[in-house]
Amino acid sequence: MNYEIRTWPDKILKKKMKEVDFFDNRLKELVDIMFKKMYELEGVGLAANQIGIPYQILVLDTNTKKYNGQEGEEGVKMALVNPKIIEKSGQVKSTEGCLSFPGVQITIPRAKKVKVLAQDLEGNEVEIDTDGFLAIVLQHEIDHLNGIPFINYLSPVKRKLVLEKYMKSLKEMVRA
Repeated sequence: MNYEIRTWPDKILKKKMKEVDFFDNRLKELVDIMFKKMYELEGVGLAANQIGIPYQILVLDTNTKKYNGQEGEEGVKMALVNPKIIEKSGQVKSTEGCLSFPGVQITIPRAKKVKVLAQDLEGNEVEIDTDGFLAIVLQHEIDHLNGIPFINYLSPVKRKLVLEKYMKSLKEMVRA
């Protein structure tokens, strides 16, 4: 299978992904591929559908990028399966980029603190209660798994402008 990054408007980025019901070597291989691709693309997080894998899997490593001028303060590397946000509180403005929207950086509202329920690679339940950079990365990647691109947090007018600029830059990249 070709595990290249999927860019907007690829259909897989618009759909909710299937729950994982296999906790075997196949899952571990997919997670290895995802980490490798994320590091290759210099990302901080990657949702499975961003490379064409139709399952609810995400990987992240907050050591790999700076956030607001600081190294990822949590310094966390993890893979989560079937993650769901079960609690949110507070609000912050987050300036984000996305591997599936090359060249786009936007500022959007995010919850300041989240509680996530997920499974690890063995199928054990994990609960993560966090704030800061890790909370933002988790929200971004879980949104991907639910078919919600980060541009959906913009007003309709701003979203239209960002998408027009993005599509124009894509056409220019294809011509180059």
